[in-house]
Amino acid sequence: MENLLQYSNYGSVPGFYAVPVPDTAQTGYSPIYRNAAVDTIKTALDYGNFHNMWDVFQHGLKKNPDAPCIGKRAVNPDGTRGAYSFMTYKQVETFALLIGSALSQLLIEPQVSEDPTVKDARMVGLFVPNCLEWLILEQACNAYAYTLVPIYNTLGHESIHTILLNSRISVLLCTPDTVKIMFTVLEQGTEGVELKTIILIESDKVPDEFAENKYGFKFILWKDLEEMGKNAQLPVSPAEPDHLALISYTSGTSGVPKGVMITQANITNLIVVTCEEHVKRSFPENPFERHISYLPMAHLFEKNFVNAVYYSGGCIGLYSGDITKLLDDVQELKPTFFLGVPRLFQRIHDRIMADVQRRGIIKRTLFNVALNHKINNLEENHSYSSLFWDRVVFNKMKKLLGGEVRWMFVGSASMNPEIIKRLRAIFGVPLLWGYSLTECCAGTTAQNFYDTDPTECGGPIPNQVYRVRSLPDMEYDAEAPNPRGELLIRGNSVMKGYYRNPKATSETIVDGWLHTGDVVEIQPSGAIRIIDRVKNVFKLAQGEYVSPELVESIISLSPLVAQSFVYGDSHQVAPVAIVIPDEDVINRWKGENGMESMSFKDVCRTPELRKAILEDITRLFDENRLRGFEKVKAIYVDHELFAVENDLLTVTAKLRRHKVRERYAEQIKELYAELAAASKS
Repeated sequence: MENLLQYSNYGSVPGFYAVPVPDTAQTGYSPIYRNAAVDTIKTALDYGNFHNMWDVFQHGLKKNPDAPCIGKRAVNPDGTRGAYSFMTYKQVETFALLIGSALSQLLIEPQVSEDPTVKDARMVGLFVPNCLEWLILEQACNAYAYTLVPIYNTLGHESIHTILLNSRISVLLCTPDTVKIMFTVLEQGTEGVELKTIILIESDKVPDEFAENKYGFKFILWKDLEEMGKNAQLPVSPAEPDHLALISYTSGTSGVPKGVMITQANITNLIVVTCEEHVKRSFPENPFERHISYLPMAHLFEKNFVNAVYYSGGCIGLYSGDITKLLDDVQELKPTFFLGVPRLFQRIHDRIMADVQRRGIIKRTLFNVALNHKINNLEENHSYSSLFWDRVVFNKMKKLLGGEVRWMFVGSASMNPEIIKRLRAIFGVPLLWGYSLTECCAGTTAQNFYDTDPTECGGPIPNQVYRVRSLPDMEYDAEAPNPRGELLIRGNSVMKGYYRNPKATSETIVDGWLHTGDVVEIQPSGAIRIIDRVKNVFKLAQGEYVSPELVESIISLSPLVAQSFVYGDSHQVAPVAIVIPDEDVINRWKGENGMESMSFKDVCRTPELRKAILEDITRLFDENRLRGFEKVKAIYVDHELFAVENDLLTVTAKLRRHKVRERYAEQIKELYAELAAASKS
């Protein structure tokens, strides 16, 4: 680790992130890589008496019981939002103990798993957006050994029905809106559904239509649950480390929900080890002081950061529920870090760049000079700040995120490296990312504060190790100097398995190793770079294999494109693509091309836009040296984004390829017909 300045990026230093463990290489596999700063896999117990998530919350409470913990914005008489008001750590604990005591009176029966290594679990479902009640109920479950079963409000009815059958929850936290969804879901049938009690929030009384339901559900108001707890408060009895903390249902790209079993030890180890090792080495000060919570709490990505805030004694501000007004909440709270998914960061980037384009030529030129200077300064000198250019150009832009953000993190999917560079320069702080799956507690690797490479995912958290296995059919060699192959993960945050699905468990965890399905290259630094998917490869008629995600990543470099789906047929010689343009960029493009009066939808149908996009991505294919058979030869342009709501994205923003293929089957057929006709002419 000496002479760091000889490297253009600290993250490229050999062994910076991870080192191979001696004598662990096997035929067909790379050596096992562990975090370079430790000699063995770490656990939460290496840092104190941390057995479960209740201990994690108590760690923050003991720092200062009267410190602000969870806050939300008051609603003014005119309907506008006021300042944030907060409950203290002590107040949150008090309410959690009331709710936890009340749960015991609901007579929740333990569910028995077919897996003898899984303890019986008393389950409590949540079908609500991010809210104060969610966070209180979670701590109540931690204090009294209940298992959380979150349900995304964007899941389809069939998936929700499957979750009810698989988990057999008898108690569910709902809003009036999600109750109505639940009633619709149950039209599919109630056989095997064990739901009996619904705890209702966002309502002062139980509506008659709910009280007189045909399913025989009992409704309890949240405020009444608090009173039940006051009348019969119980001593705290947290779960054992191997007790299930939650079952997180993930449909992945297959569409069938699988319940990922996360134990108290799984998530406790991840939070404590990450905060004590990775965070303290990466950040010069507490990075979790203030957090804006808007990403779904049902996903472990958001849950991990919330719990890191608790551990650090920071505070959480809940967004107001309207994603279109998120930046208003952000500017009021002034968070010290900001999480997002690629699409949100891209929209922030596009908003800034569009604003710059509307300015005069002098201001545009000044901005471009400043931006290029800061990007070069970051890459050459590892410095995120520039006293002159920040004061002249960028400080006003920083106020878009409240003005006090010290770092940012992007999750769920990879992101255009050029956008990462620009956002780092504009906001003057690290924009980091990592690698994770729900199956490993949504946390396996993360970049270091000083890593400026936007194409790598950093190295392993010290409670996990990884290796890769060769994939000869795809020509990936795990024994090469830079090992390439399927990423395998082992450690104390890897899931117990899939709930009541031993077949899927045995296919995913083999000899203690989680098979991720992602193909990576291990860099000399020990960091990983995602390069492919094991199953998302198609074979063309000439026998060549194409990775659609690689091609899509290059298409995403076009400013004209928001999303894309690349498809190849084994009877065809070239791939084709469905392309969704970036509406903000196209609105400017149509003005420059005499189409000002046309709607976005109509512009997407024009041959002019189709030609412009195809020419731009063809240029990018050449610049990135794609081989001829990898290059998309025809595209269909549509106006509607791939989204969870139209069943084309998973709740973790991954493309549901089979669904996209089904939706655009006719268009794909027409594209290949066009190519066939063109080849004959």
